[in-house]
This record gives sequence, structure tokens and C-alpha cells, in this order.
Amino acid sequence: MPPKLELCLEGVVLDEATVRTSPLLPYVLTVVNLLEGMRLSLRELVGLLLAVLRQRSIARRRRADYVLKYLHEHPP
Repeated sequence: MPPKLELCLEGVVLDEATVRTSPLLPYVLTVVNLLEGMRLSLRELVGLLLAVLRQRSIARRRRADYVLKYLHEHPP
């Protein structure tokens, strides 16, 4: 059985099933295509998003700490 992939951030849980079935995928795909200047298929985008969920850090902090640090350094 493959490991369960999920990312928790301030009460929102992003897991593999949610990524694959999200109604926002077409919008995310459009933004990625416009900003990155690359033409991805929906399948490729889902693969990239799932790869992000799989990434592990070699340091000892929790994943949420890295996400929060990134958000503080790169506010919307």
C-alpha cells in the first residue's frame, strides 16, 4: 500500500484524492500555463502537484513549519 500523502495547513488538508478531483484544477492549469509559459496537460499538472506533496526535507522541522516560513517570506 503506497504511503498516504497529505499536507495540512491551518485546518486545510490537501491529500492525493483532493488533488486528483479538485474542481479548481482547470484554473490552476491556466495560471501555471500563463505564468510559467509552458503547456501542461491536466495529467502532467496533477503529477507535479503530487510530486510536491511527496517531497521530504532532510532537516528536522515539521512540514507545516516550512510552509509557514515560505508564506512569511513570500506573502501573497
